[in-house]
Amino acid sequence: MQGAAISLGSKGIPVVCLSNDSRCLTFKSGLVKKKIISPPTAAGDVFIDFLVREVPRGVLYPSTDGCALLFSQHLERLTKEGFSLNLLPEKRLVEGFDKWKCYENAMAVDIPCPYSKLITCDDDVDEIKEKIGYPFIFKATRLAGGNYIKVNHRDEVSTAYENIKKLINNEENRFLNPKLIAQRWLEYDMEDIWCSESYYNKSHSPVGFLTIRKDRTVVYPDGSYGSRLYAGECVHNDELSKLTEKLLNSLSWKGFAHLDWIYSKEERKFYLMEINPRLPGFSILPYKVGFDMAYYYYCDMLDINIEKGNIEYSTLYFEALRYPGDISSSLSLIIKRKYGALKFFKSYFKGIFNKKKTIIDLFVIEDKKITIFN
Repeated sequence: MQGAAISLGSKGIPVVCLSNDSRCLTFKSGLVKKKIISPPTAAGDVFIDFLVREVPRGVLYPSTDGCALLFSQHLERLTKEGFSLNLLPEKRLVEGFDKWKCYENAMAVDIPCPYSKLITCDDDVDEIKEKIGYPFIFKATRLAGGNYIKVNHRDEVSTAYENIKKLINNEENRFLNPKLIAQRWLEYDMEDIWCSESYYNKSHSPVGFLTIRKDRTVVYPDGSYGSRLYAGECVHNDELSKLTEKLLNSLSWKGFAHLDWIYSKEERKFYLMEINPRLPGFSILPYKVGFDMAYYYYCDMLDINIEKGNIEYSTLYFEALRYPGDISSSLSLIIKRKYGALKFFKSYFKGIFNKKKTIIDLFVIEDKKITIFN
């Protein structure tokens, strides 16, 4: 949420930040007027009671998927208590946020998705072995995209199944009520990971779309790629924008939408992976390239006319200096031959040897305190 704090704070809008962790990075911002240590959102009703009791009234921003779901569950109460937020009520929000529901709804409007199967009992796992083939993944329906386990062979199924059940039954995740699905594994390169960002106003209309291709992401020990963006480029993709609009319109969406996609070179089409009802983890990027989603949301809530700027496409983005683990973990995997050295160095060379505008995450002139801290 650092991008939202910088966007709003730089315009003179008072920003209040809540976190259950005193080390919260947004607390380091010189543009945050008030910092409040709160219960975790996983505390559910306890967090909502604290919010109502201790926090000044204003426009509420969900910082995580779990936070968005919790706000949607208490939408009526929060609105009555004087908070402003643009979010679908829970029953409708999960139609896009829950990965199984999202799969069903996307397929109904011909949005390509990897074949998926809801697992309701242990017997379903036997059917999965025959129907999907290998490799496939076990995936939680309401946890972040990186929470999956890849299954390469039949003898890995039982262990993977037990481990994913432990994850979804973890006390920290239980309030999300996640289910379990198995999903066909797509073969793709790191550069085939895309995302699209959008904001839908309270009248269910899109303000615009921003498409981003990822050049470098987090790499897991088995060599598979996660969704965390270490380096990427804003690339206008009309096809992806139209797919995003078609899906979100079918869901009568409201609020933020961060969609993850995989491009299949073999089939020459995009596959939808998930919808997140929040700003992306790289929230500073939309602000810096002229697609200021956080400010659009604020204007929408206060009935201020939204003035859109022109999106600066062909802009590069780097998060490497903020997360040095990118370098150490990537080099470790290169040594283990789980990750190609060329892929790693390619994005750095791209950032140095070209004339494109380059953004380095939280190095921002508007917020000297957080820049110096980084």
